[in-house]
Amino acid sequence: MSEADLPPRRTALFLDDDADILAAAELVLTRNGFDLIKAQTPDEARAALAQSPVDVLLLDLNFRRGDTSGEAGLAFLREQMAATPYLSVVIVTGHSGMTVAIEAMRLGAQDFVVKPWHNDRFIATIRAAIDSPRVAPPPAAPQDLNLERSERELIKAALDRHHFNISSAARDLGLTRAALYRRMEKHGL
Repeated sequence: MSEADLPPRRTALFLDDDADILAAAELVLTRNGFDLIKAQTPDEARAALAQSPVDVLLLDLNFRRGDTSGEAGLAFLREQMAATPYLSVVIVTGHSGMTVAIEAMRLGAQDFVVKPWHNDRFIATIRAAIDSPRVAPPPAAPQDLNLERSERELIKAALDRHHFNISSAARDLGLTRAALYRRMEKHGL
């Protein structure tokens, strides 16, 4: 097989405070076509992410000995999802438990692997996360914060919804018929 036939190398960033876990991950990942950037603290991971893009973030949820709450990892995940909502993230946890891993998925992680991992499952999960990237949510539509225009548009929408039945539109808006008539007159409707 020529070099042109090989799949492109992918880059993974693994944030875990345990150097042995990072060494084990490096062995598995490099044998399977990945370059690994290792980080033992959130600050190291932030610096690495700022320096170069990665294909996937592998994230432990606890960064201090004895901590099993997962709060530090969830906070880092929230921060990264806000900064790069399309980033592929796989949680790699051993102590936090299923509840925290599920919470991480609610926050944007695509999947999780439990330590100690099975190498084939580990690689398959990472590849699946990369092959099915997160889709960044569309930007929110700008809101019109002008009360006069907003009120006019709400009245027009209620009238359209109720086929210009004033009583029904007034009920829908929480107004009396008389109040709706006054506001319609005010807005030239």
